[in-house]
Amino acid sequence: MAVTIGLLGFGRIGRNLVRILHRSEQFRLGAIADPADHDALTYLLRYDTILGRFPSEVSCRDGFLYTWGREIPLLSARKPHEIDWSQYGVDYVIVAVGRPMGHDEGAANLASGARRVVVCVPPLEASGITVVYGINDERIGPDDRIISNGSCTSHCAAPVLAILDDAFTVERAHMTVVHAFTREQRLADVPALDLRLSRAAGLNIVPSDSNAATVLQDVLPQLSGRLTAAALRAPVANGSIVDMTLWFGQDVTVDRINDVVRSAASGPYRHILDFTTDPIVSSDLTQSSYSSTFDSLATMVQGNRMAKTIAWFDNSWGYSHRVVDLLRKLSRLDGLAAGEA
Repeated sequence: MAVTIGLLGFGRIGRNLVRILHRSEQFRLGAIADPADHDALTYLLRYDTILGRFPSEVSCRDGFLYTWGREIPLLSARKPHEIDWSQYGVDYVIVAVGRPMGHDEGAANLASGARRVVVCVPPLEASGITVVYGINDERIGPDDRIISNGSCTSHCAAPVLAILDDAFTVERAHMTVVHAFTREQRLADVPALDLRLSRAAGLNIVPSDSNAATVLQDVLPQLSGRLTAAALRAPVANGSIVDMTLWFGQDVTVDRINDVVRSAASGPYRHILDFTTDPIVSSDLTQSSYSSTFDSLATMVQGNRMAKTIAWFDNSWGYSHRVVDLLRKLSRLDGLAAGEA
């Protein structure tokens, strides 16, 4: 019997998840909730500037989304307490509303029938567990009912940091995230609370805040107090970089760094980490299902113990695959179906 998923939020991550799950035999989409016009949301699912056309026929009629022979209720609810997930037989709720959610909002999904809730942003407050699949998902226990899937940046940086810390001991690291522009930004110069984000996204490199260091220190507590991060929004639609400057506890070389990451990418991290020797650019990451693609051509070493590395990621596709991986893990932990998506 399929595991039933409720999806709260039908934006970029939500539509990615529908693309991944709509043919799944293990998971069934029980209901999708978003207050936006459902015909408009269906159109954006059918036609996507980055991902192209939806791979199956898709339509919307009388409050239902139809695709792959399946009828999925479309709800107009904005808040979790407005939804009775039990009415739709939902086992797990994915919250993909594009904003931080407090504990009470997450708990409202549990109160309305969900076994667990997976939130697709870092937590608003220090409650629940933050997970980067392939790094610390083994910490999930039966009492972890609200689970943050971290951020796409943390999923990109975490495997590289974990590998290099294990091999050479990371004493300090600073990350500069060069991120494709997001919906927070404007197409033209228009007033906003954050003045930098009020500037035209397609024409400017825009400095912005990053919570990557905080998230990563939750995921990799052995690096607590050793990480800092900043971000730049770049005028590209997709494909982002985590540029890391690292100080190590022992001598390193370019070859040693690349060799240890290469061997990990073909071994314990093969599901989430790709290793490339090609001269790639941002558009080459589109629809990469990896959390992180390590760019071996960009590795540099200064002196003996300071290095720079670059890892790439698709803004949402790899991240969405990790949500599905997390659902599979939860279904096994809870004794539900354990097939493949």
